Amino acid sequence: MEEKVYFQAEHIFREAAETLFLEEKAKLQSLLPHAEIHHVGSTAIPGSLTKGDVDIQVIVNQEDFNSSKEILVKYYDVNAGSVSDVTFISFKDDDRNPPLGIQLTVRNSSLDIFWKITSVLRENENLRQQYDQIKQEFNGRSMEEYREAKERFFINLMKTKEYKNK
Repeated sequence: MEEKVYFQAEHIFREAAETLFLEEKAKLQSLLPHAEIHHVGSTAIPGSLTKGDVDIQVIVNQEDFNSSKEILVKYYDVNAGSVSDVTFISFKDDDRNPPLGIQLTVRNSSLDIFWKITSVLRENENLRQQYDQIKQEFNGRSMEEYREAKERFFINLMKTKEYKNK
């Protein structure tokens, strides 16, 4: 059966999302003291529409990636539905409330983008509204189709001066 996607206003999840982020940030900092940790995604963007899950980007240097991955795999499930390579792996904990996603990225690699996208959307109301319009269009519809539209939006966003100036 096809997975559907649903969005709600970010403020509904704000307190739970912030609490979960702060708990996980403390845990991640103790596990990976060399890492840079960011709350990313729509729960980190006031006023946005969101699925309600919390995403955290953990940024490490290339030489720390494999050891960081070995540590995180002890605490989180690998997100098998996501890409994985020598500079990126995604973890998840669907049993958390709200659900948790962790993106381990190598600093300055091709997928070290989540914090920049979040920052651009936080600072540019027009771009945030464009992204929310896509979410409204796909609310209650196919998750796969939404992800394709989201990817197209992000590709265009990364071409903007706002993104390039980060």
